[in-house]
Amino acid sequence: MTDGEVNRRGWATNAVVWFITADIVAVVLIAGVGLAIARRIATDEAIRDARGVVETDGRHVAPVLTDSLLSAGSAGFDNLDTVIRERVLSVQVVRVKVWDAYGRIAFSDDKALIGERYPLGSEELEALRRQTTAADFSDLAKPENRDERSYGRLLEVYSGVRTREGTPVLFEAYLRFDKVTDEGSRILAEFTPALLGGLVALFLIQIPLAVALTRRVARAEKGRQRLLQQAIESSERERARIAADLHDSVVQGLAGSSLSLAAMAEESDRAGNVAVGARLRERASELRQWVRELRSLIVTMVPPRLHEEGLAAALADLTSSLPSRGVDASVEVDPGLVLSEATESLLFRAAQESIRNITAHAEARSVVVAVSAPGPDRVRLVVRDDGRGIDPVALGSARAGGHVGLKLLAELVEHAGGRIDIDSRPDFGTTITVEVDQR
Repeated sequence: MTDGEVNRRGWATNAVVWFITADIVAVVLIAGVGLAIARRIATDEAIRDARGVVETDGRHVAPVLTDSLLSAGSAGFDNLDTVIRERVLSVQVVRVKVWDAYGRIAFSDDKALIGERYPLGSEELEALRRQTTAADFSDLAKPENRDERSYGRLLEVYSGVRTREGTPVLFEAYLRFDKVTDEGSRILAEFTPALLGGLVALFLIQIPLAVALTRRVARAEKGRQRLLQQAIESSERERARIAADLHDSVVQGLAGSSLSLAAMAEESDRAGNVAVGARLRERASELRQWVRELRSLIVTMVPPRLHEEGLAAALADLTSSLPSRGVDASVEVDPGLVLSEATESLLFRAAQESIRNITAHAEARSVVVAVSAPGPDRVRLVVRDDGRGIDPVALGSARAGGHVGLKLLAELVEHAGGRIDIDSRPDFGTTITVEVDQR
């Protein structure tokens, strides 16, 4: 398995891990928010149920409520007290009060409260006048609630009812809030499995989809890299064919023509046409220069001695045409460096692309190509020039793939498990560093 394949598998594994982690966090958040909302809904539902219970109790008590009960000391208290204790008071309902419209407690299961007067609140007066039901948490600091403080937090539910004679009174019951929340917890317990089960099912469904999608992306990336490699190999074969055709036809023909011109110059000299001979020798010299240019071009297209004589010789051939362009070139390769053919090809291709950019754009005066081994299993190529450099915008474009040659080179290096770095500033030259594992 190549380093590139290891990197792709690592990327795919990391993608799945990140997806699962994000999914777990999302499920936990949704579950937490959902349970909080469900708890609130369950509590509200339990309070509504409590209001319904008090309304029902108020209807049960109404038939025994008479106007005479509104006067303290009525004999009807015993009958009402019996109904309250048998039908209303329970573990949940701990106190009952019946108020008249003037804020007097006309009846209570706590006899000490009967006859006391306290101002009714706006909601209580509204329930009394409109014969509706409302609920609120009891304010145990109020003096009328002094005897309920031992029960802890209470829910106060008051419902407007009428006596048998039609006089409006306020029927009020105090419910233990822990019993109300127990009912809410029961409702929540019935809802929770459905919520959590749905979230878990959604989570479990997404995992295989994420894995399948990640594998598909990894396969597509692998296929893209394979196509890239095939395109590069096909390009190399085509370049080798063109180079061979140029060498066997055009270069040989031009070399023969230069020799013929040189021979014609000698004949002209012997015939006394010295001026013609000089011009012929000049043209023969120009033709030989073009032959050298063509041979340098052929070397850049395909290095004939790369694997036979090594990377150092191929890099020397690659830079041999630079002096004729006014560029000093030097090649430094660590002695004794042994590389595989794949690594040699990759480093030569990187140097070739770098030299091509220098020749076309850098206007450099000197170029240094160095190959070294920074570690026992790593090899590094550095191509440095003193040209005009690359401005930051263009450099960012090149790194992002705006330059086709650099983009292909970067993809090729990354596919081999290596890295490429471009360091450049305007007027301070450019340094391209490629570092890969020795293979």
